[in-house]
Amino acid sequence: MFNAREQKKRSHRFIKYRKPETEYWANSEEIMDVLHCLPRYFRSLLPELLEKSMSREDMIAYLNQLKLAKGKRVIDDIKKDHLDRDLELAMKKGILEERNGKYELSPAGIEVAEYMQEAIPFFMDQIFSPQIASMATLAIHVILSLIKLIFGIISRSAGLISDGIDNSADTVSSLLVWLGIKFNRERLASVFVIIMMFFSLIGIVAFTYQKLINPGPIKEGMVTFIISALCGLLMLGLSAFQYMAGKKHSNFAIMCQAIDSRNHFYTSLLVCGGIILSHLAETYQKLEFYYADAAASSIIGILILRSAIQLSIELIKPEGEPVSISHFMANAYEKVKKRAISHWLFEQLMESSLTKEELINRFSRQFCEKIPKILILSEMGYRPQNTDDLLPYLNDFIKEKKIFFKDGKYTRKS
Repeated sequence: MFNAREQKKRSHRFIKYRKPETEYWANSEEIMDVLHCLPRYFRSLLPELLEKSMSREDMIAYLNQLKLAKGKRVIDDIKKDHLDRDLELAMKKGILEERNGKYELSPAGIEVAEYMQEAIPFFMDQIFSPQIASMATLAIHVILSLIKLIFGIISRSAGLISDGIDNSADTVSSLLVWLGIKFNRERLASVFVIIMMFFSLIGIVAFTYQKLINPGPIKEGMVTFIISALCGLLMLGLSAFQYMAGKKHSNFAIMCQAIDSRNHFYTSLLVCGGIILSHLAETYQKLEFYYADAAASSIIGILILRSAIQLSIELIKPEGEPVSISHFMANAYEKVKKRAISHWLFEQLMESSLTKEELINRFSRQFCEKIPKILILSEMGYRPQNTDDLLPYLNDFIKEKKIFFKDGKYTRKS
């Protein structure tokens, strides 16, 4: 379970951003205008230049390191004319100065980089704050529950009605989460979220039963399909946002909502599938296809039940024990991590075989000690703290026959 002491250390109040005093710029708005003139990749260089001057080759090495941390293959594809153009633009704006083939921040550029160093963590913390996540969730659930129930009743879609009922229950739980965050009762709010999941199952079972004994076509199938698909995509985005907010602030209640929103996305896929099969039943007179809608509603209920049980188990874990929740964002991060390590490893083994100790030393020197500062500020990308990440993947890549271990050394060739 997330550490309660850590939760109490975090402020739940919105903090107004303190605009920095500027000496070389009129105000922070002018700094933002200058930053927006530069390409995104180039802006990521500025925090690094606060600590040291960099040559053009240093910049290319850094940008490739940034790619690696994002799980992208390291390829020197920074075109010379593009980088030279952007360097010239930065110097024209008064941000950079060149001395003996190396670039360093001017006094005005230092102000820009320091602004980034202060502003990025602040805005990331505010954007992914529990308050923003809970308010956005509440607003979206109110809107979607009305849309789904109205169109579900009009179209006689049990799947869409079931999803609407679940959204209505989530509206109540979202309000409770918001109150829980406001009054520092996140754990109690988590209990209510899980309870509402169980209660929503009752309505789903009732509508599924009615559809089983009275199967029939779904009216306004195309409109219902579009509504369900759009709602599903919205819930997918909401789930990703909730997961990142919950993970960042160690808020279990928001994490519960992320799992619930993910289920709504899966639900929308099932509802869309049921609508397609209902259309086929009507077109080709395959009456048994009418039961697909009830089947979709049943699967929705099973998904909700499974998530409710999983979250209940996590809720009763002893305080301080890590939470283990399956989510596509966690899986996506794991894939980025694996790609980053594999790309780095294959590059190391391209020219010669290496021992475990040699790989560990290189990983520590080239990866752990050179984490791009922009990733530290934004808390994004893969940021290894030590070499513990490397060893499990060495064994995995051997099992996958991507690398081989022979005579005490790792190699890419058998």
